[in-house]
Amino acid sequence: MEIMTYKNHQELLDYIPHIRSSLKEWLFVDVRLTESSDQDFKIADAAELIHPLFQNNEGKLYICNDREILMLLHGGQKQEPAKIAKSIEDRLPAGSCEVHVQKPTPEGIAKFELLITYKKPVNLADIRRARNAKIILVADDDMYMRMLVKKGVDKGFTVHEVADGNEVLKAYKQYMPDILFLDIHLPNVEGTNILHKVLAVDPQAYVVMLSADSSRENVESTLHRGAKGFMTKPFTKERLQEYIHKCPTISS
Repeated sequence: MEIMTYKNHQELLDYIPHIRSSLKEWLFVDVRLTESSDQDFKIADAAELIHPLFQNNEGKLYICNDREILMLLHGGQKQEPAKIAKSIEDRLPAGSCEVHVQKPTPEGIAKFELLITYKKPVNLADIRRARNAKIILVADDDMYMRMLVKKGVDKGFTVHEVADGNEVLKAYKQYMPDILFLDIHLPNVEGTNILHKVLAVDPQAYVVMLSADSSRENVESTLHRGAKGFMTKPFTKERLQEYIHKCPTISS
């Protein structure tokens, strides 16, 4: 189950034909914040609570605006919409959301496509500011470097790790981190290529590049490509904290 936002709008529309041949195995899920929900509880918080329930299921979880989640869920042959709705409701604060789960029809798919097309888009940076969690993603094949990041952050941060270049973009879309610490030389895909792909998905991404090569050319090249900073490996806790405190969605 992948978490998506309006930046993945076309990707989601392109995914819908994938379910047409097996409609009986799929469900549409609509989760909306109620008018009486706590103002401190955001739709991004709801997404973070719902995702673990279905992270091993095929499907897409789409944050379409600041009050609603739409989800395509592969439930298999024996699916019970009422039980799935209750499992979601039990996961969320009481009274915070309305949850509707239904089996799709060809007409329902057409309506779903219209909903996706016309929902008001959200800004990923706004989602990061609104949620309670502060998330860091570190992409480095050196376990020691990943450990330096984990030990260098304050309590209250969640740190996710990726060691393979092929997994970075997928992890970025899933976790929507406040900061991505990205090694330039990753297995399979170069960090500079990953930087380009991340910025295509999220132009406001806060990416700090990592490398043992701190030559002026290397630093200037990554900054020119859109990185917000550069850390020479091995780096100090003070240097790490400096970039964390500069991050707009953490400092704001």
